[in-house]
Amino acid sequence: MSHSPGVTIKQLVKLPKDPADCWTWLGTTDGSGTARKDFCGQQLVARRWQWMQLFGPIPPGLVITTTCGSKSCINPHHLRACTQAEACRGSVQTLLMPDDVTEIRRAKKDKGPNTARVLADRFGVSDTTIRDIWNRNTWAKPRPNFGPRKRSPTSSPALEAAATPAP
Repeated sequence: MSHSPGVTIKQLVKLPKDPADCWTWLGTTDGSGTARKDFCGQQLVARRWQWMQLFGPIPPGLVITTTCGSKSCINPHHLRACTQAEACRGSVQTLLMPDDVTEIRRAKKDKGPNTARVLADRFGVSDTTIRDIWNRNTWAKPRPNFGPRKRSPTSSPALEAAATPAP
């Protein structure tokens, strides 16, 4: 969806009743669900376009990410500029541990009107993330965290050669 300067953004975004919720992008998305925007003949990630429209140029070395974890959200209150490493550390999967996801799913059974918001504040994620966990859009199969995977000693030819005794 192309855009000319001065045209309202409302036709490009589904605005929720609560301004704190995600602004869902209605335009083009790529194969992974990331919102995309054609602007001045250039294909941009929509959240980068939104940032540049509101705050100006993105500082060199920084990326624009969302605090809610949604790839199609362009709510300015959910956007933040950070380094790529900070963006990776701040992703939804690193904020929540499998035990947290189990607890969030248990809380769905006794959910009241503000349960998603209360859980989101408690775990440092958005209420949309809590609902995505409840609907199994994310964390479809929570697994216990046993640390990084260990490779078997025979998985590498170099290790296999080192394990063979010299004649």
